[in-house]
Amino acid sequence: MTSPAPPRDGFTQHVFGDAEFWVPERYINLEPKGGGAQGLVCAAVDTVTQQNVAIKKLSRPFQNVTHAKRAYREFKLMKLVNHKNVSW
Repeated sequence: MTSPAPPRDGFTQHVFGDAEFWVPERYINLEPKGGGAQGLVCAAVDTVTQQNVAIKKLSRPFQNVTHAKRAYREFKLMKLVNHKNVSW
């Protein structure tokens, strides 16, 4: 059995199945919305902007070369997206 993770200042922990999210305290009401081979997506509310947001956690992005390439590709694509609703 593993011991609970130590608290991280300014972050809250959310666990959904075997996925553990540590998110800044400004995000509340995390609710899982979907998942797949690459990870889990949760809906949340940003208390600073009062906006509904989606937060994605990649599952084991560096497990092997294929996963690492997929994660890198996703980061590159996100960087190219210039939209007010996409941030990272």
